[in-house]
Parts: sequence; structure tokens; C-alpha cells
Amino acid sequence: MADNKKTILIIDDDADYLFTMETFLTRNGFAVETADDGEKGLALAKEIQPGLILLDVMMKSLYSGFEVCRQLRSDPLYKGIPIIGISAMKDELGVQFEPASDAEYFNPDAFFDKPIDKDALLVKINDLIQAG
Repeated sequence: MADNKKTILIIDDDADYLFTMETFLTRNGFAVETADDGEKGLALAKEIQPGLILLDVMMKSLYSGFEVCRQLRSDPLYKGIPIIGISAMKDELGVQFEPASDAEYFNPDAFFDKPIDKDALLVKINDLIQAG
């Protein structure tokens, strides 16, 4: 099996965001796979077992980021894959993700609000991949 530590899976239903982040991460030395909805993302995560997943919380499909995270975390084969939750909830809805109170239904290893500070994201990605 290939070493997928440097492979990042981005699951997001925003095509512009997928393109921007794929370009940014590729330029920073990562292999990138993308999925434009949660169901495809979940299947791809199980197929390639990436080193890390960037997961949008709110997607238009039934498989939201909450559901993708829940399914991966409940499966012993995939629960060790680091997940960084990303969302525009704060910007769009005025709702802030609170890890302490929200962990029962969404427990990523890290969380970033959109628009993302790409430098901080890169540091967190490298930390999580090296820790794994």
C-alpha cells in the first residue's frame, strides 16, 4: 500500500474553494484528492485512506460534514485519519463552532472558519500529519 501521509482529501461542495485549496496544497508539496459532496468524500476517504481530510461542515447533500465525520470516527479502520473541519457558519449564520460543547456530534482534530488563514492551516496540517 502506498504511503498516503502526504495525501490530503478535501471534501467541500464549493467548486471555487476546492480549486483554490487544491492549488494551494499542491504548491506546498501535497498530493490532493477532492470530492464535491459528503457521500463521494466518505467513499474516497475509505478508498485512499488519506493522511488528512479537510472537511466542510455544511454541505447541501444528506452527507454533511457532521455525518462524514461521525461515520469515519465510528469505524476503527478510519478513525485515526486526522480531520480538519472548515466552515463558513460564522460568516454566513453568525454561529461559532465550540469544540467543548459541539464535540458530541462533530469532533474534528482542528477547526477553521472560512475564510481560512492559509498559513495557520498549513502549520496545523503539518502538525497533524507528523503526529499521526
